[in-house]
Amino acid sequence: MQLRFPLRWPGRATTTHEALASRRIAELTASRRAIVAAYEVERRRIERDLHDGAQQRLVVGLMKLGEAQISPAVAADPALASLLSEAKAAIAGGLDSLRTTVRGIHPRVLTELGLAEALREAVDRADGSGRTVRVVCPHPLPTMPEGVLAAGYFFALEAMTNALKHAPGAKVTILLTVDRSLRVCVVDTGPGGARLRPGHGLVGMRERLAAFGGELLLSSPPGGPTQVAAHLPLLLARGESGIGPDSPDTDNTDNGDGGNNAERQEL
Repeated sequence: MQLRFPLRWPGRATTTHEALASRRIAELTASRRAIVAAYEVERRRIERDLHDGAQQRLVVGLMKLGEAQISPAVAADPALASLLSEAKAAIAGGLDSLRTTVRGIHPRVLTELGLAEALREAVDRADGSGRTVRVVCPHPLPTMPEGVLAAGYFFALEAMTNALKHAPGAKVTILLTVDRSLRVCVVDTGPGGARLRPGHGLVGMRERLAAFGGELLLSSPPGGPTQVAAHLPLLLARGESGIGPDSPDTDNTDNGDGGNNAERQEL
């Protein structure tokens, strides 16, 4: 009795498994890019609604108050003139606050000049002295989906704000690097002791990163330093380059050893 067995090519199953794995990775990357893109679409919608709606109404209100201030009836009533002046100052302050919020929802400099320059501009607003916080980007960053840049930007700002709040007077370094992921590491020289606690800021940051495959790493021993790092997948499709050309996202200046220390300390 002769047994017949189907011919099996040794490489065929392996090739099939590799193709399946490759397809699944591509699908996962595409789905995460879609999530990130959806965030950005919603962010732009909110920015547009605030700019074209509430902001314009406040501008019109300021104009009306200005017209009222020059009317003869107001000129003849000092108390009313003072009241209108106070109201105008309050609305102007609210308008400035709203404009800051609109810029923060989707910073145009992030799109125009890149992540490092956008962070430097934000640092200049938060730390007018320029002595407390600095941004270090030793190598050019690759082209990435806008949502990945936005996630890195807002993570860095939130981590920086936490450091300035909980470690006043400490030096803060924001380090930007890229390998298989975008790494944003915020290091402060404060007393340490930060913990991941449910319902608090760091856990919320971790959950937002996890939405599209990112992760948060924390090191904060007693006595410091505190390092909060985000690893964000580049979400590059197969064949897309992960090597960026020379760009504004580069800081090759030597500002002492702080930048080197930050690189060595990066999680």
